[in-house]
Amino acid sequence: MSLVKWTSLAFVTLPAAEVLTFLIVAAYVGWFWAAIAFVSTSVLGVMLLRHSGRRNLARFAQALRSDGLTALHLDTPGAANMLAALFLTLPGFITDALAAALLVPAFRRRAAAVLAKTLMAPKTSSGGSPGEIIDLEPGEWRQIPDREPRRRRSSRHKAGSR
Repeated sequence: MSLVKWTSLAFVTLPAAEVLTFLIVAAYVGWFWAAIAFVSTSVLGVMLLRHSGRRNLARFAQALRSDGLTALHLDTPGAANMLAALFLTLPGFITDALAAALLVPAFRRRAAAVLAKTLMAPKTSSGGSPGEIIDLEPGEWRQIPDREPRRRRSSRHKAGSR
Protein backbone atom coordinates (compact mmCIF):
# COMPACT_ATOMS: atom_id res chain seq x y z
CA MET A 1 0.00 0.00 0.00
CA SER A 2 1.29 3.47 -0.79
CA LEU A 3 2.33 6.01 1.80
CA VAL A 4 -0.64 8.22 0.91
CA LYS A 5 -3.08 5.37 1.52
CA TRP A 6 -1.44 4.53 4.86
CA THR A 7 -1.58 8.18 5.90
CA SER A 8 -5.23 8.48 4.90
CA LEU A 9 -6.05 5.30 6.78
CA ALA A 10 -4.24 6.61 9.86
CA PHE A 11 -6.16 9.90 9.79
CA VAL A 12 -9.44 8.00 9.68
CA THR A 13 -8.77 5.24 12.21
CA LEU A 14 -6.37 6.87 14.68
CA PRO A 15 -8.92 9.18 16.37
CA ALA A 16 -11.32 6.29 16.97
CA ALA A 17 -8.50 4.10 18.28
CA GLU A 18 -7.31 6.90 20.57
CA VAL A 19 -10.80 7.36 22.06
CA LEU A 20 -11.12 3.62 22.60
CA THR A 21 -7.67 3.50 24.21
CA PHE A 22 -8.55 6.41 26.51
CA LEU A 23 -11.73 4.63 27.61
CA ILE A 24 -9.79 1.44 28.35
CA VAL A 25 -7.10 3.30 30.33
CA ALA A 26 -9.77 5.27 32.20
CA ALA A 27 -11.53 2.02 33.12
CA TYR A 28 -8.31 0.64 34.61
CA VAL A 29 -6.85 3.67 36.40
CA GLY A 30 -9.86 5.96 36.74
CA TRP A 31 -11.04 9.00 34.81
CA PHE A 32 -9.07 11.52 36.83
CA TRP A 33 -5.69 9.80 36.44
CA ALA A 34 -6.32 9.08 32.76
CA ALA A 35 -7.09 12.76 32.17
CA ILE A 36 -3.96 13.80 34.11
CA ALA A 37 -1.82 11.46 31.98
CA PHE A 38 -3.59 12.66 28.83
CA VAL A 39 -2.82 16.32 29.50
CA SER A 40 0.63 15.84 31.00
CA THR A 41 1.98 13.98 27.97
CA SER A 42 0.85 16.84 25.73
CA VAL A 43 2.58 19.34 28.01
CA LEU A 44 5.70 17.18 27.95
CA GLY A 45 5.56 17.17 24.14
CA VAL A 46 5.38 20.96 24.01
CA MET A 47 8.33 21.20 26.41
CA LEU A 48 10.37 18.79 24.23
CA LEU A 49 9.50 20.80 21.12
CA ARG A 50 10.68 24.00 22.79
CA HIS A 51 13.84 22.24 23.90
CA SER A 52 14.60 20.87 20.42
CA GLY A 53 14.75 24.44 19.28
CA ARG A 54 13.92 26.37 16.19
CA ARG A 55 17.18 25.33 14.56
CA ASN A 56 16.13 21.66 14.36
CA LEU A 57 12.69 22.68 13.15
CA ALA A 58 14.16 24.95 10.46
CA ARG A 59 16.57 22.21 9.35
CA PHE A 60 13.71 19.71 9.25
CA ALA A 61 11.47 22.05 7.20
CA GLN A 62 14.30 22.86 4.77
CA ALA A 63 15.00 19.17 4.20
CA LEU A 64 11.32 18.53 3.50
CA ARG A 65 11.15 21.44 1.04
CA SER A 66 14.24 20.40 -0.86
CA ASP A 67 13.89 16.60 -0.99
CA GLY A 68 10.33 15.83 0.09
CA LEU A 69 9.58 12.77 2.20
CA THR A 70 12.79 11.03 1.14
CA ALA A 71 14.69 13.63 3.18
CA LEU A 72 13.28 12.20 6.40
CA HIS A 73 15.91 10.21 8.23
CA LEU A 74 15.37 9.18 11.82
CA ASP A 75 19.15 8.86 12.14
CA THR A 76 19.56 12.61 11.66
CA PRO A 77 20.39 14.29 14.96
CA GLY A 78 17.27 15.75 16.52
CA ALA A 79 14.83 14.38 13.94
CA ALA A 80 13.57 11.46 16.02
CA ASN A 81 13.38 13.59 19.15
CA MET A 82 11.39 16.25 17.33
CA LEU A 83 9.08 13.66 15.77
CA ALA A 84 8.59 12.09 19.20
CA ALA A 85 7.77 15.51 20.64
CA LEU A 86 5.22 16.08 17.87
CA PHE A 87 3.60 12.73 18.64
CA LEU A 88 3.50 13.60 22.34
CA THR A 89 1.70 16.87 21.65
CA LEU A 90 -1.07 14.97 19.86
CA PRO A 91 -3.70 13.90 22.37
CA GLY A 92 -3.87 10.16 22.93
CA PHE A 93 -2.06 7.21 24.39
CA ILE A 94 -1.27 5.45 21.10
CA THR A 95 0.71 8.41 19.79
CA ASP A 96 2.35 8.72 23.21
CA ALA A 97 3.49 5.08 23.03
CA LEU A 98 4.85 5.68 19.53
CA ALA A 99 6.69 8.78 20.78
CA ALA A 100 8.21 6.84 23.68
CA ALA A 101 9.35 4.14 21.27
CA LEU A 102 11.00 6.76 19.04
CA LEU A 103 13.08 7.88 22.00
CA VAL A 104 14.58 4.36 22.33
CA PRO A 105 17.64 4.08 20.03
CA ALA A 106 17.09 0.42 19.08
CA PHE A 107 13.51 1.07 17.96
CA ARG A 108 14.60 4.27 16.21
CA ARG A 109 17.14 2.34 14.09
CA ARG A 110 14.56 -0.31 13.20
CA ALA A 111 11.94 2.32 12.32
CA ALA A 112 14.50 4.20 10.21
CA ALA A 113 15.33 1.03 8.28
CA VAL A 114 11.65 0.25 7.63
CA LEU A 115 10.91 3.85 6.63
CA ALA A 116 13.89 3.97 4.28
CA LYS A 117 12.90 0.67 2.69
CA THR A 118 9.33 1.90 2.21
CA LEU A 119 10.23 5.30 0.80
CA MET A 120 13.08 4.14 -1.43
CA ALA A 121 11.29 1.13 -2.96
CA PRO A 122 10.60 1.71 -6.65
CA LYS A 123 6.90 1.77 -7.45
CA THR A 124 5.17 0.98 -10.70
CA SER A 125 1.56 1.44 -11.71
CA SER A 126 1.12 -2.28 -12.40
CA GLY A 127 2.45 -3.29 -9.01
CA GLY A 128 5.36 -5.18 -10.53
CA SER A 129 9.02 -4.35 -10.52
CA PRO A 130 10.28 -1.57 -12.81
CA GLY A 131 11.23 -2.80 -16.26
CA GLU A 132 8.96 -5.82 -15.95
CA ILE A 133 7.41 -6.83 -19.26
CA ILE A 134 3.80 -7.88 -19.29
CA ASP A 135 3.09 -10.25 -22.16
CA LEU A 136 -0.53 -10.11 -23.32
CA GLU A 137 -2.31 -12.44 -25.71
CA PRO A 138 -3.74 -10.88 -28.91
CA GLY A 139 -7.30 -10.98 -27.53
CA GLU A 140 -6.30 -9.16 -24.33
CA TRP A 141 -5.44 -5.84 -25.94
CA ARG A 142 -6.40 -3.57 -28.79
CA GLN A 143 -4.65 -0.67 -30.45
CA ILE A 144 -6.25 2.72 -30.05
CA PRO A 145 -5.51 5.17 -32.87
CA ASP A 146 -4.06 8.54 -32.01
CA ARG A 147 -6.55 11.38 -32.11
CA GLU A 148 -5.87 14.46 -34.10
CA PRO A 149 -6.40 17.69 -32.19
CA ARG A 150 -9.77 19.29 -32.84
CA ARG A 151 -9.82 22.59 -34.61
CA ARG A 152 -11.88 25.29 -33.01
CA ARG A 153 -14.67 26.71 -35.02
CA SER A 154 -14.55 30.39 -35.45
CA SER A 155 -17.29 32.13 -33.52
CA ARG A 156 -17.03 35.15 -35.72
CA HIS A 157 -19.46 35.29 -38.57
CA LYS A 158 -18.99 37.26 -41.67
CA ALA A 159 -20.99 40.46 -41.59
CA GLY A 160 -23.16 39.58 -44.59
CA SER A 161 -23.65 35.83 -44.10
CA ARG A 162 -26.10 33.92 -41.93
